[in-house]
Amino acid sequence: MDYSKKQGITVPFRESKSGFIASNAISAVRSPNSLRIMSYIITGILLLLFIILTYVPWVQTVAGKGQVTALVPGQRPQNVNAQITGRLVKWYVLEGQHVEEGDTIAVLQDIDSKFLDSALLENQEAQLSAIESRRNSIMSQLNALRQQISAESSARDASVRSSLERVQQAKQKRIATEERIKQNTLDLSVAKQRFQDRKTLYEKGLLSQRQFENAQLELQRADVGYNSQMAEVEAARRAENEALENVKNKESEGTSKIVKAMADESKALETVASIDNSLFKGRSEMNAMFSRRSASVVRAPSKGKIVRLYTIGTGETVKQGQKLAILAPEMKTPAVELTISGNDAPLLTKGRKVRVQFDGFPAFIIRGWPGASVGTFGGVISVIDAIEDESFGGQFRIIVKPDPEDEPWPTSDYLRPGTQASGWMQLNVVSLGWEIWRQLNGFPPTVNKPVNATYSKEVIEADSEKE
Repeated sequence: MDYSKKQGITVPFRESKSGFIASNAISAVRSPNSLRIMSYIITGILLLLFIILTYVPWVQTVAGKGQVTALVPGQRPQNVNAQITGRLVKWYVLEGQHVEEGDTIAVLQDIDSKFLDSALLENQEAQLSAIESRRNSIMSQLNALRQQISAESSARDASVRSSLERVQQAKQKRIATEERIKQNTLDLSVAKQRFQDRKTLYEKGLLSQRQFENAQLELQRADVGYNSQMAEVEAARRAENEALENVKNKESEGTSKIVKAMADESKALETVASIDNSLFKGRSEMNAMFSRRSASVVRAPSKGKIVRLYTIGTGETVKQGQKLAILAPEMKTPAVELTISGNDAPLLTKGRKVRVQFDGFPAFIIRGWPGASVGTFGGVISVIDAIEDESFGGQFRIIVKPDPEDEPWPTSDYLRPGTQASGWMQLNVVSLGWEIWRQLNGFPPTVNKPVNATYSKEVIEADSEKE
């Protein structure tokens, strides 16, 4: 059989035997056209992949998981606890019911023996009223004592002034009598000299006895006048001393009365201080009673919805601090609480852009191409914990709030606290090939500022104002 016919290959006729064999061999090793086309396609794909890996940008990200929370602590779910130990009287709400701030949730009956008396507040008010009446009486006495002190001071000053005037008068009288005694002394000296002269003349017979007796009589008169005037001087001096003593007595007597009144005033002040202390103590006890009565009524701390009521029946006893219900306030400032590892924490800063995906919201996510992702929402990092949190397994916690420059987040009707969420914090923009090479080698992302993942100015300014 012809070999060329057996292989299905048409070979041109060759006259020489060797030429026929060579042509037959070349035809046998030649590749089919389909294989050549496939090789060209594969080569083009590899070249295109190389170009894509070299030039297509890719955003590096750090992933974290967490849940929805409120940025403001007062808008987070909170426990409603019993403020006192008491017996549950009645529930006033149902699970899922909307309440306003201050609405009654339940009423407790105090079982403390100190507060069982139903007339306790009235009795305490009566005691306070009696104490205040006593205080008013003591204050009236205190005002009277102060008026007495003022009157005694005025009386003492007036008495001392009057006594000083009498001292001045006595002093002037003494000075006048002392001036007159000088004249009497001169008269007595003249009378003595005249008597001696006339006595000498009388002894010589040159003077009559009558004249001598007249001289003797004048001497006696001068001596009597002198002695009388000396007595007046002594009396004036004694009167002046007595006036000075009277001034001291008046001053001492007035001061003694003032000191006694001031002592009574000091005692009255001590009594008032003691009464004020009793009043303060009584008012404090009364305020504690009011607070105790008010604490027996469990009220909603804020506007929100009752999520759960714990199984406590009417008539059961609850302890102070025991949880009665869970209240979910109206969440106006949603946020996401994410946890990240310690290796990724140094790469993040406040203001970094974040893409968030919530459970229950369908999403198509391409981490490195945030613009191509569907069903995710924009956010910015608001808080990064400075220390690791043991409650999160030693990881770091970050809080992400909505990006004001991006699409708004779902409302609280759909985005409830506790909803699971995932987040991708955007870092640097690199080529896709670089990112694949980094992932294969296990290198960490770089920490340079991303090109298109910029900080939000509004967020930074708002955080600065809060700080």
